[in-house]
Amino acid sequence: MDHDDPGRPAADDVGEKVRKKELRRQLEAARPLDSWERYRALNDATDEAYDLLDISNREARFALIVMGGLNALLFVVATRSDLPSQLSPVGRTLFAVAIALYALLAAYFLFQAIELLRPRRFHPHPHLPPVSDNDGEAPLGIRYYEDVVARDVDGHLQAWREVRIGQLNAELAIQLHSLCLTNKAKHVALRRLYDGLRAITLLVSLAAALFAYLVWV
Repeated sequence: MDHDDPGRPAADDVGEKVRKKELRRQLEAARPLDSWERYRALNDATDEAYDLLDISNREARFALIVMGGLNALLFVVATRSDLPSQLSPVGRTLFAVAIALYALLAAYFLFQAIELLRPRRFHPHPHLPPVSDNDGEAPLGIRYYEDVVARDVDGHLQAWREVRIGQLNAELAIQLHSLCLTNKAKHVALRRLYDGLRAITLLVSLAAALFAYLVWV
């Protein structure tokens, strides 16, 4: 004969708890972030944007290292006075054309490397309503260096005493937007940089194969 266990909740009670838990989860997922949650999320996104900047710079430095190796190889071949003399006039002409093309591609590569690594300035100035109209969430200008140095030390300290969390979040959002613009520009330059590196590598390979064939013939 079965007896009900008074210490165990009934099946209906368990189902009701599950439904309430699911409802709380749905409400939690749909609610807007509070101020401190936005602050933490913006800081995480800003850190990720800085990480992307570092990755782009490291990839650019790697491309420059590969380019340096190719330049060293070409320099060794070009300074060997006995190698061009072994070519026919047509071969020397083709070799000179290859060197000229390499010089053009190398100039393109270096230009893209400079474009990638040069400092950039993206400081958006959003068109915000007055503070009285947006509940005091207009950025106060306490994070970006140009805004900071526009005040003296006392003014900067006073701004930090008066800043609200909404104003700080607004400035973090603007800073994140600026970093994303920088990352986009670096990504475009990095893609062009590696396109140039592929073209240079292909040209060096073709020139080496052509040179070896002409010497052999």
